Amino acid sequence: MAFPRTLWLLSGVFGLSTALGCGGAPSSGPVNAEVGQGPTNTPDEATVPAIEVAGPEGPSSPDRSVSAPQRDGAAGKEAAARPKGLLGRADAEQYVLKIVNRDRAAQGLPPVRWDPTAAKAGQRHANDMAKLGFTGHTGSDASVPETRYTDAGGQGLVMENAGCFGDATARELDPDPRFTPESLERVQKQFMDEVPPADGHRRNILMPRHTAFGVGLAKVKGIDEVACMAQEFVDDYGRYDPLPARAKIGDTIRIAGEVRAPATFAGVGLSRVDPGKPRTPKELLAMGGYPIPAPYATYFPRGFKTPKPVEVTGNRFEIQLPLDDKGRAGRYGVSVWATFPGSKELVMISLRTITVEKK
Repeated sequence: MAFPRTLWLLSGVFGLSTALGCGGAPSSGPVNAEVGQGPTNTPDEATVPAIEVAGPEGPSSPDRSVSAPQRDGAAGKEAAARPKGLLGRADAEQYVLKIVNRDRAAQGLPPVRWDPTAAKAGQRHANDMAKLGFTGHTGSDASVPETRYTDAGGQGLVMENAGCFGDATARELDPDPRFTPESLERVQKQFMDEVPPADGHRRNILMPRHTAFGVGLAKVKGIDEVACMAQEFVDDYGRYDPLPARAKIGDTIRIAGEVRAPATFAGVGLSRVDPGKPRTPKELLAMGGYPIPAPYATYFPRGFKTPKPVEVTGNRFEIQLPLDDKGRAGRYGVSVWATFPGSKELVMISLRTITVEKK
């Protein structure tokens, strides 16, 4: 059994700034895909700054492809009928959920349910991007999608689409934003209008395995046409025992939980990256994508080659492991992997982070 060794997010450029961040979408390796400047549905260019896009452009694995025949979208369109007037944040969030599920239904896919935890993570990032004028997945505080999701209390796997400004200009957040339905539709349409191979946002929206969704929405004063948006798609296939938010190098943690059908537990991984540092908006815009680190250690049930077996009883698993990647501090990732019917591919279904410091 082997884990995918490289997980990447990459960048390109076009109109309204958008970005895709995956908390663990496997690919065969990094593949650059530049998207040239082109016309978009943004309003007056003098009012709304031009911006960028980033996303993983590697080949889709078979289970991530969308091959279902398109069905009559009338019901979906009716369910996502455009509301009249301006929308408060709560109503705007639900409208984005409706248009996401409309687009999934048009491809024969099940709806995603509302996830307030994912929405909390997305709101943190949407505010950050809008206030500082950038688009990406690394926040000004060095956070990435999985850290924000973990901090909010998330347990599954999060994959992020983001759209906002890309001019590194600081602006004042609207504390009580009202959104036009058109500004929300514009971002979603830009995601859905992508074509291969630069279609990471669209593939994220249409990933069959997603089960839940939250969105963060922000707006700045004086620019009503741009809704800064952080869509957080979640794969939720289990319940996992709590992990510490912080630990010391060498501390032993207990990784345990229950995996829910149709997923079948496959293994546990530990990864690490160096501690992040705060960055300026210009630095964030220049970063492009970020790599999701491959595990430095992987653990499987008995019967497979593994440094230590994971104890599995029914759908429950448990293992105790030290947090020690050659004595180095950093952001450690605790991942849970599973298989799904019809495929032997190992798929990440949970990614949580722990800040590990020197003793």
